[in-house]
Amino acid sequence: MKRGILFLILYSSMIFTLTAQTASPFVPLMDWGHWRLGHMSDLEFLHKNNMTITFGSGAPNFETVSRADFDQQMAEARAFNQKYHDLGYTVLRYLSTSLNGTSATAEDKPQKEQIHMLRFYNENWEEYADYLGPKPKAQDNPTTWITIHPDGDFPFYRYAPYGEKVRPGFETWGCPDNPYYVHMMEGRVRAQAECGIDGSYVDWTQIAGNTCYCEYTRKAFIGYLEEHLPAGVARAKYGVDSFEEIALPQKRGDRFWMEWLIFRGRSVAHFHGRLLAAAHKVNPHFQIAGNVYGGFGYGPIAYDAAGNFEELGETDTFLYSEIQEYLDSAPRKNEEGVKVTNSPALKFLAAASHGKPVIIYATEITPPIFPNPTDQALSAMAQINIAEAVANHCIFREKRLTPEGATRTYAFLAENEPVLLTCQLRSNIAILASLNQYLADELSFAFISSRVLADRGIAHDLIVEKDLLDGTLQRYDLVVVPYIPLLSLEKQQALVQYARSGGRVLVLGESGRKDQYGLEQQQNHFLKSLKQKSWPTQYREKKVGRGMLAFMPLPIPAGRYLVPAKAKSEFTTFGPSMADLFADIPEAYTRGRFNPQLLPLLTSAVERIETLLKHRMSRLTTPAPFVEITTMLPETQGHMLLHLVNYNVTIDGLITPAENVGVQLLLPPGKQAVRVSCSGTLAERQPLAFKTDPKNPRLITFTVPRVEVYGMAVVELN
Repeated sequence: MKRGILFLILYSSMIFTLTAQTASPFVPLMDWGHWRLGHMSDLEFLHKNNMTITFGSGAPNFETVSRADFDQQMAEARAFNQKYHDLGYTVLRYLSTSLNGTSATAEDKPQKEQIHMLRFYNENWEEYADYLGPKPKAQDNPTTWITIHPDGDFPFYRYAPYGEKVRPGFETWGCPDNPYYVHMMEGRVRAQAECGIDGSYVDWTQIAGNTCYCEYTRKAFIGYLEEHLPAGVARAKYGVDSFEEIALPQKRGDRFWMEWLIFRGRSVAHFHGRLLAAAHKVNPHFQIAGNVYGGFGYGPIAYDAAGNFEELGETDTFLYSEIQEYLDSAPRKNEEGVKVTNSPALKFLAAASHGKPVIIYATEITPPIFPNPTDQALSAMAQINIAEAVANHCIFREKRLTPEGATRTYAFLAENEPVLLTCQLRSNIAILASLNQYLADELSFAFISSRVLADRGIAHDLIVEKDLLDGTLQRYDLVVVPYIPLLSLEKQQALVQYARSGGRVLVLGESGRKDQYGLEQQQNHFLKSLKQKSWPTQYREKKVGRGMLAFMPLPIPAGRYLVPAKAKSEFTTFGPSMADLFADIPEAYTRGRFNPQLLPLLTSAVERIETLLKHRMSRLTTPAPFVEITTMLPETQGHMLLHLVNYNVTIDGLITPAENVGVQLLLPPGKQAVRVSCSGTLAERQPLAFKTDPKNPRLITFTVPRVEVYGMAVVELN
């Protein structure tokens, strides 16, 4: 009998093991149209709000628990995450890259020796050797991992709940060029993958401003220069033949500053790639995104903080960005009656991600950021935040609660998920955005140009430099080059060839007068195609092959079209703190606070776009100053989506609906409209009558009776 019991135990164990080994892993659906992210892992809440993504249970940090407690918490996390997988939820998890510590008091300056990882290194490292490998030698202990200023000091941050005083705890950050720190983080993310979550958004992966100047970073930067900065360019630009003895740049104007900024962004992207590779050894479907600023009112461009989303879009499997600063930049109609919109920044993130999900961690629509809100105010502000995100191919992250208006919006999105899946922003107009311009301390106007088009009611996309060489251009009828002074001959030629094959290119200002390194170019393919030896002082058009190349002068005055703005914080991101250098800042494009010299030029450019396309575009046909329009197509092109966002929503929750909004849609080539259905009230879509232009069957027009905050029309195609 004992042998029989033993046999049954062994048999059951074998069956369980085989089942565990052969069970199909949970594969998250990585499609923007499916993602609705709810912060609270409360099943009733998730079900009520039609959420599909939530936060699961992750692995504890090694330095915070004993190994026995770690193993127990890992088992509990696996059970928790499996429960949510069984219910169909994708589970993500916050993962911090910071090195935490505690000083004697909140007023004391933190010391490197006070980080908790040092005590773990001295006392408990061996317990986690299966995750971390051999213990580093004493000269490589965790105090040497910290990013440092040129003088050896280090940055830190103290967190305090809203309205409370800071406490003795602090955070500082490891250097992504330090192999010992990176290896520790690989162990951390591997533990996250082992506990069954589907992905992590990794906080604090930016490189703090004015850091890092450790020897590992110096060596990595020199290696970057040797690989990416040709010898001839280094001699012409900086007068050097060797990089071994260079001084690392510390401020704008120093030698190698542009290369330093690019290198820092690549260091972060490479770090993310290392984390992803470590997680994929456990779970090949694991997802990762870094939270490297991209926000606090400053848009998705971090200047000195390594927040290069064009780099991260190549590495990360989804993007995560903080783009708003409290209520000041929340979408709405503000107290002065001005439309506040973040849509240019969101369109850029959609372009940088190349169609991956983009989570927007925006203004909390809850106390205390939103002081004493009424239910009406919460409901309205939730709707406009979600609407702006969805219309620009992003996901709004609900953080603390979901008011009634948000619940209704999420229900509408869930009901329409089948038509949202695989959709991407697709219009026939693209604006080229390039972070390389800002990293070279040059001007460019992609974001402001996007705002001017949006205010004119014209649907458009943003694209990035990578798109010039991968076939993306063929999606568009017209591409705007909104003053891109640094542009390689190869990419200029790609735009000219696009024109030869039937496209239209509108070049603003002396675009491409410098190469990608910032050196003046003797050649320029735009000038060559225009049959000009120097930059014209008047508007020019030239037929090129089957298409058209147009040039509009955009002289850069001494004042650089700057917008007066006061820095609002100490963050070193691209924003008001850079208002003395750049014009294309959120202070301008979120509120339409354009330089008065620049606005007429960009308005004239929009009029040229309309003429070049003979008004063949998707746009609003009736005045609607607070309504923005975007269009999308799924992979199958079996239908077309129209999004309408009404920003006529005030901070106190007053919604003024837009009535009888006229729309013109340009259908994809070879497609005809079969039927149109629409809802602007979060109710079931209703059929709409439409008219087809007898001269151009790709153009249809219809009227949307009412748009409260978010409207969506579906055009079925054959």
